[in-house]
Amino acid sequence: MSLSSFITTLVRDGQVTVATVVHPFSQDDLTEARTVLLNYYQHDITDMPGQAPAFDGDTALWAAGFIYRAAQLIRLRHIDNAGIDQWLPKHPGANAPEAVYSADLCLRYLPDLLGMAKDLAPADPLVQRITETAAQWPFSSTGMNIFPDIPITAITGHPSLLLAYTDRVIASKDTGRCSNPTVMTAVKAALGNYADLLWPGFHSSFRD
Repeated sequence: MSLSSFITTLVRDGQVTVATVVHPFSQDDLTEARTVLLNYYQHDITDMPGQAPAFDGDTALWAAGFIYRAAQLIRLRHIDNAGIDQWLPKHPGANAPEAVYSADLCLRYLPDLLGMAKDLAPADPLVQRITETAAQWPFSSTGMNIFPDIPITAITGHPSLLLAYTDRVIASKDTGRCSNPTVMTAVKAALGNYADLLWPGFHSSFRD
């Protein structure tokens, strides 16, 4: 399956279908995938609070490729460590709101990806690469019980991302993410008088 078709199927149906042979994406496929991601972005921003960050096509394309390749390598575990480095290259990181949001178009499926790898050992290099990526992209990994290994100022400094991130923290009841004072303040404001309903046990978990 091409990368562009993979993205469409993933977003539309929530299903993952990948080729059984690992080979580079063609330039035509990458061009089409970028167009698909831009269309996806334009639809997705309608659900974002306020003004969403601009589209970062390079980062969105990297994230789509990461999800595709990781799903592929989970099924082809004969690929060695060198293959993981080759097919799952790291990205410079979530250092700008545009990168954070554009990567999230596909990286929001990281929890499902890790679930696909549940039969692999925690020390498996592929599982470690997925886990490391989740820690490097905290906007996309709430609820995974993985603490960010980078500052989250790209999220907390952008009103739209902070509100969306707050909703995700509440939905996943991710207590670890509330250790950031800005996030905690935003979570308390969002919960208001409905903490007992939206997050049972919230007040007992976080005592002033």
